[in-house]
Amino acid sequence: MFQTDTGGNIKRLPSETRVFLTTLMKQGGPAPDDYLEFTHLVNNLGSESLDDFRAIIADALTENTLIGHAYVKPFGYPGDFTIIRNIYQEHVNPDKRFHNWDRFFQDQAGANAVRNRKQYFLEHCELLEKKNPENPSVLILGSGPATDVHEYLATHPDSRIHFCLIDFDQHAIDFAEQQNSEFGDSVKYFRINVLRYKPTKMFDLIWSAGLFDYFKEKHFAYMINKYYKFLNKDGEFIIGNFSLNNPTKRLMEVLSDWYLNHRSKHDLINVAMEAGIAEENISVDMEALGVNLFLHIRQPG
Repeated sequence: MFQTDTGGNIKRLPSETRVFLTTLMKQGGPAPDDYLEFTHLVNNLGSESLDDFRAIIADALTENTLIGHAYVKPFGYPGDFTIIRNIYQEHVNPDKRFHNWDRFFQDQAGANAVRNRKQYFLEHCELLEKKNPENPSVLILGSGPATDVHEYLATHPDSRIHFCLIDFDQHAIDFAEQQNSEFGDSVKYFRINVLRYKPTKMFDLIWSAGLFDYFKEKHFAYMINKYYKFLNKDGEFIIGNFSLNNPTKRLMEVLSDWYLNHRSKHDLINVAMEAGIAEENISVDMEALGVNLFLHIRQPG
């Protein structure tokens, strides 16, 4: 099937595959009719042919596309605040040379799950205000563009929530601060690594949408143990994590060099228990697609 050198290393993809990929490049990426074939190709691509694959689609692996932005990593990491914001806004490059690549990206289960987790956050902010008659406090670990906070405050002008945003990327903090400038003291920002941040108050909700996917179990458990003690009674710590059932996993890895630690419901419960949380205070939920799981850790009332 593949051409190999005498050492058994693949040098080139098959000619029919190269023709297929070249055609995709000419049309600005996969059209909907190409999705199945392209996804099958990527899911079955061996590491020995990865360089040849990326060489053929090199023009798409630039900041002109969403997959390319994650691949280039202009801020040093793949899931930066700009790509998360573009997923929320379903951004597609209007340039026909790249248009189909972005349409393909936005159509994937992973992108839809990211949009679903924003909705999940908004719903839990509403629930928090309904059950808390005072002024609820929300801490967000790895806040990124804070588009979710902006959307909540813009659609709930009478909100009593005070948000505390933590991110290590100064560009993300600057963007979030500018985007949410109209909300004044309702949002505070801290540019610091979440591993080093020391809270000075208690919170009713601690939320992290897409940060813990990058942690190994040791740091995951450490973070739970570190922040759990800053929950008010009956407060919740909600942690998002991509599940083992993410059909976009291989696409993210091959196209964008974007690697996450995918986990099962059982994995999330185990890591919380390893952090010293009693099992009765742990539950796991998911968004509609089941691609993003949410570990809920409750501080008993």
